[in-house]
Amino acid sequence: MVDFQEFERGGWARRSGTYDGGFGAMTAGLHARLLAEAAVGAGTRVLEVGCGTGRLGLAAAALGAEVTATDAVEEMVAEAARVLPRAVTASLPGLPFADREFEAAVGAFVINHVPDPVAAVRDLARVVAPGGRIALSCWDSLAANRAQGLFFDAFAEAGATRPAGLPGDAPFAPYAAPEAFAELLRSAGLTEVAVHRVGWTHRVDPGQWWKDVLEGTVLTSSLIEGQPPETAARIERAYLRLAARYAAGDGTVELPVAALLAVGRVAAD
Repeated sequence: MVDFQEFERGGWARRSGTYDGGFGAMTAGLHARLLAEAAVGAGTRVLEVGCGTGRLGLAAAALGAEVTATDAVEEMVAEAARVLPRAVTASLPGLPFADREFEAAVGAFVINHVPDPVAAVRDLARVVAPGGRIALSCWDSLAANRAQGLFFDAFAEAGATRPAGLPGDAPFAPYAAPEAFAELLRSAGLTEVAVHRVGWTHRVDPGQWWKDVLEGTVLTSSLIEGQPPETAARIERAYLRLAARYAAGDGTVELPVAALLAVGRVAAD
């Protein structure tokens, strides 16, 4: 198996030019709620981690916030820099910022990609001033998050096996449930911690969504692209059959999306 961090960074670098319009657009369904939970508004000095192509940072800037956007992948930072005035390459953990430099920190679907979730949350708590909020999201279970769960169900139905050379479970895996996610934030000293289940619907042509997931994810796409052509074709047929259950009547499907949104406040001195 390859190193988790190496696998993640290499995969996202290859998808920096194809992520935004498909999979990235779907993730934006959480952005308004995430910014609200972090109390981001006019004049807020906010740090975004795992900025990808800059969608969340743009939403924060539209509220009048002063945004510093970071990502560990240089190619993603280059995309974000096209639309944001301050986008820098920085890893989490290991942020190159002073203690208490920001009033809030946000990360949309990044904590599930970091090599050390405990150290990552502690680093965020370090750079946010006392009283400031930190809001992070991860995906809910595949049973609830059908926009992605369909692919794993199709993989199993097609009788596919996991390709060699993929990393094991993500380091975040033990925290991918509400109480465990909450405890992760508490372990960094955050107070008033809450984890919310948030859902929305992604309406899309099912064939387009197949393409979007292959071009906008790392692990899911690797599970499919690492198959022999005939197996990949069986997975796609199974996916299309399963997706048809969510048909909207106009050639599109309405896929349920589900996330966990964790928020906590940096403790006062």
